[in-house]
Amino acid sequence: MLLPWYIPLTKIFFMSISNYYTVIKITNIKIKDRLLIFMLCLQGGIIYSVIRNKTNILVAYPIYYFIFSITYSIFANSSIKRGLNVSLIINAITIICMLLATVINFGIMKIFRLNLIDHNIIEYVTIGIIQFLLIYLFFKIKRFKYGFSFLRESENINEKNINKLGIFVSSVIIAISLVLSTYSRTTSKILVAILIIGGILMIYWIKKSITKYYKEKMKERTVEIQQEQIKEKDETIKNLELELANVLEINHKYNHRLSAMEKAVTKLGYKLQANEEFAEEYADILSSLNELSKEYKEEVASISKENELPKTNIFSINNLLEYMKLEAEKSKIGFELKVNFDINEIIENKISKNRLETLLADHIKDAIIAINSSENKERKIKVSFDKDKDYQIKFYDTGIEFEIETLLNIGLERITTHKMSGGTGIGFMTTFETLKECKASLIIEEYNKQEYTKAVIIKFDDKSEYRIHSYRAEEIKNKTQNNRIIIY
Repeated sequence: MLLPWYIPLTKIFFMSISNYYTVIKITNIKIKDRLLIFMLCLQGGIIYSVIRNKTNILVAYPIYYFIFSITYSIFANSSIKRGLNVSLIINAITIICMLLATVINFGIMKIFRLNLIDHNIIEYVTIGIIQFLLIYLFFKIKRFKYGFSFLRESENINEKNINKLGIFVSSVIIAISLVLSTYSRTTSKILVAILIIGGILMIYWIKKSITKYYKEKMKERTVEIQQEQIKEKDETIKNLELELANVLEINHKYNHRLSAMEKAVTKLGYKLQANEEFAEEYADILSSLNELSKEYKEEVASISKENELPKTNIFSINNLLEYMKLEAEKSKIGFELKVNFDINEIIENKISKNRLETLLADHIKDAIIAINSSENKERKIKVSFDKDKDYQIKFYDTGIEFEIETLLNIGLERITTHKMSGGTGIGFMTTFETLKECKASLIIEEYNKQEYTKAVIIKFDDKSEYRIHSYRAEEIKNKTQNNRIIIY
């Protein structure tokens, strides 16, 4: 049945807006590309409307779906196959919301006893607005607030994460929605019931996939931490071997001088027995012994004190910081540590030892990568454990500043400014999980023409905020699209 031209156009307009909003919530589309993809979604909708008015929905919708999938694949930098699968899920979600919007609209009409004529534009606009509100509210649910992580990271993710259940349920939902209007009233009721079941299965699959994704990520992170700990122990052994070699070298250097002193003392003993005058010679020998002893002690002490860091009273944390210092020094980066309170205090009250170790390793490593990516002649890192009103861990570095897009998306997706230099973006995702668990805040400070270029601060203030204090504050504010970040 051919519909008035404005009906399919209105329906597909709200469908495209809902699809667009779902795309930016569940996938990794860059901010600068979002307006363009929105325009392409609307363009696909117009093409759908033209074809729909000349043929039927069974012809028009597959064309719209294919255009949408191609658009998604291009901007998400994914394969066509993956684009088709993800688009299937996106369209299924918006169709479920459209069905619920239709039911809600029907209920409103019944309550207010409205008797709108068939194909009234007001009814379709109302359904479209409700549909978008349902999509918006769906992503306000705590579990889905930050989208579907298992559908992101198109460069790394495997198709197994878009499993058969999700694709099957999405296909059924779309297929039923396409043929609903062509069947009898009784058959339509059966199809609606199947569609509702499909919606429930879709939500179940999404929740299960998110849980599975985070379990896999935690497992990967656990393996990484264990590998880092093994590496730390290997480095500790290497350091001990190096220290031993240095002591042996010093002993060898002083061995001949000590032998010479031994002969002088022996000779002095013979003179004592012969009652010869020896006072002047005795003074010379004593002076030489004192000088030799002082030199020896200074050199041995220098081995342990040359690169010694302040102690945290926690063996594994000490080892980790020593290892990260060595990693910094390999890149000719100075490393400074300040410890102004007993670390056991925050481990007992704020954060587990394992999470603290991961936090330290991640952000020191990020600082090393940032400095190696910079042309700044000053190459140094400072880690500071401070306590004012709240406990704070501060990571200062002289590396390059964050890209604004990175600042806006930290904690929402795996994003990094230093991908070509080994950055993965996992560190900040893990940090945000830690912040959530500890109710701590992340503060990123950026400085202009100061000793350090930036600082990443973890503040255990029970506020769970994300704050940016930067000389680029206005520029960052102009590009942010929500109030997730406090910028000043």
